Amino acid sequence: MSRVKIVERCRLAPLDWALAAFLGTAACVVYACLSMSLPDPSQWEEVAVAARLVPPKEVFPGLWRALAAGVFAGLDVAPALKALSLAGAVLGGGAIALVYLVVRQLLALQLRTATEYAVWRRRIAPFFAAVAALLVAASDPFWRIVQTFSPDELRFLMLLGALHLWLRWLVRGGAGRLYPLVALVGVLAAETPLAFLLAALFVFGYFRFWRLVFAHDFSASDGLPEPKDLPRWRMFFLFLGALGLAVWLNATIFTALGGVAANGWNGTDIYFHYGVCYGKVLMGASSWFGWLVGFAFCVCPLVVALCLAPSAAGDDAPMVFRTGVILVFVCVLAVFQSGAFPATTFWFRSASAVTSGFLLAVYLLCVAVAVAMIGAAFAFECQGTYRPDGAARPGVLLRGLVPAIAVALVLLTALRLPRGAEAEMKAIVRDTLAETLRECAGAKWIFTDGHLDNGLRLAAAAAGRELHPLNMMSGGGRRERTLRETTFPAGSIDRENAGVSVPLLLRVWKDEKPDGLDAAAVQLGFELWKRAQQPLPPISGLVARTKGFPADEPARGIAAAEALAARILALSPRLADARASSALSDVFSAITWRLSRLARLRNDTALADRLDEANTALKHLLTLIQYEHQRTFMGLTPWEGLQIALRRADFTEAMRYAPAVLRSDADNPEANFGMGMGCLQNGRLDDAERYLRRCLVRRPDEPVVLNNLSIICRKGRRWEEAESLARRALELLPASPEVQQTLQDAQNRAP
Repeated sequence: MSRVKIVERCRLAPLDWALAAFLGTAACVVYACLSMSLPDPSQWEEVAVAARLVPPKEVFPGLWRALAAGVFAGLDVAPALKALSLAGAVLGGGAIALVYLVVRQLLALQLRTATEYAVWRRRIAPFFAAVAALLVAASDPFWRIVQTFSPDELRFLMLLGALHLWLRWLVRGGAGRLYPLVALVGVLAAETPLAFLLAALFVFGYFRFWRLVFAHDFSASDGLPEPKDLPRWRMFFLFLGALGLAVWLNATIFTALGGVAANGWNGTDIYFHYGVCYGKVLMGASSWFGWLVGFAFCVCPLVVALCLAPSAAGDDAPMVFRTGVILVFVCVLAVFQSGAFPATTFWFRSASAVTSGFLLAVYLLCVAVAVAMIGAAFAFECQGTYRPDGAARPGVLLRGLVPAIAVALVLLTALRLPRGAEAEMKAIVRDTLAETLRECAGAKWIFTDGHLDNGLRLAAAAAGRELHPLNMMSGGGRRERTLRETTFPAGSIDRENAGVSVPLLLRVWKDEKPDGLDAAAVQLGFELWKRAQQPLPPISGLVARTKGFPADEPARGIAAAEALAARILALSPRLADARASSALSDVFSAITWRLSRLARLRNDTALADRLDEANTALKHLLTLIQYEHQRTFMGLTPWEGLQIALRRADFTEAMRYAPAVLRSDADNPEANFGMGMGCLQNGRLDDAERYLRRCLVRRPDEPVVLNNLSIICRKGRRWEEAESLARRALELLPASPEVQQTLQDAQNRAP
């Protein structure tokens, strides 16, 4: 093999640039055709932050927020969402082009690079670089991050750009490539702590490259320096400068979008929380099992390829056929187990093992590079004998191997593209949001369980509507309080109540403001009506409203909800093969539960039971609850079991333990109360009164017992006794709104 300049051996041919452009354009067109107008639920919160609908929770990704917020600043929400979707497709195509170029350059550096072996340069290397690009393009992890312009897509694009610059610098040298490379790695390190591993990879790779290839004769006007001649101090400070500038940009964007005010931080807190966010990213990116198998199935094949491929393609020690077959088999197994094609994945599901889209994409890139390097080395050694003029005659194996790989990739891609079950899940989510908005016509607030809140905000803003979700399950954190309070005027009693809790706000609007719920819809909180023994508000398909429904709206909404339920039931047998993201699965399960809950409130128990049976997430949750329930009560004494049941207000469980306590202590107030409340729930009023009156033997001034006895007497139309008991309870608890309501009902002789 003649000593040729490294620049000549590793130069990308015009065919490489053309093929990279073709692959990128084709991927862009496919992604644009398959993209959705509304982002995947995993992106809802960040998109809502960029649209200034909610304040940010964490400090980064500031660079992505700056770009996305610029799109929303120049466009309305609906066209901005479409622009983000189109940008995701375009940048996804650019990423695929970069994957081809990166792999092609790695093949040139690591394997046979001499220009006289034309079959290598013209056939094998471009083909396997294209294989790697197609493998990434058709993969499930990459598809997830390019459905809309996302932070993970931006990070992955920056990673590919850094790899491309690094490889170009290794080939051609020059400060014009080195310094932008160092700065880009610094910016990427500010966006994700995983980028510090990239800096270590660059340093290790440079020294490894120097050892392997520097023995060859090369020269260039801006040639590659020796390690000791690298401008290390300038590189170090440039990296730190880019890192610091990007951190400052993240903090500035976070402050500008209201994150500091919403979280109650000050100027110095934000940098402390930046470090905390780094730790959260690392801990939340993957479980320990995901890290373990990710390295085993994705990183290890790449390390083996980088170590063995150069020597495997040598003249003096060609690859043994058996070794090549084993390496190819290992790489194919790595593809199947990397999550690229979920139907072939045995060891992990991206929803549970690895939650970071960026980390999944990095794993996929490792597998794609390993496949390309091992496949190219194996095909090269099997191509046949060389002739003195440098040409080569492809052997039988090569003539069959390349078409077989091409056909396999086309088939896998074709099977991946339709994505029928996941597309239908997204369509159901989109239609549910649209139907919810329609039923909330004229409403400004909606009381929810929190699962679809950001989707509702985006859908309402895209429709030019003002609808503020109020999460009944939101906690007492500063950001949650701010999110609830900002929908009300400063200094108003509604703002104060919302800051305390959303259930308090709903109760006040229901009981103390005659028109409190006129501009609100309800999806959660019906217990307030049930406890007060009042009829439920009119229920449509997805919401309930005390006022605001036209005469025919409930019937129309119920029909729309039943149509959505029918689509969910038809889709349920295929959900196991959908391989949807965890966020989409959670939202879909929440929609199924919401339809079931409202159907049950409308007394459509048959439909509710069918939806609950199809809701695998609900069944799994109920199984866990039942297990914990049995484990908690296993081995308890009757008295201990009764105490736990009463603390949980689980009167059905209390009725299991109370009889054993009553056998030894007939007047025990706790056991009689548990039995009485259980009988009251079941409509056994006579038994309930008997047990509750026995509570008064030892505790004659128990207001809760007196209040419930008043309710029982009122149901029995014993108005004077009901009023007397309620007055006694009110004397003991004068500030209780529930007792006040009981007395009022007794005085009004309410049924």
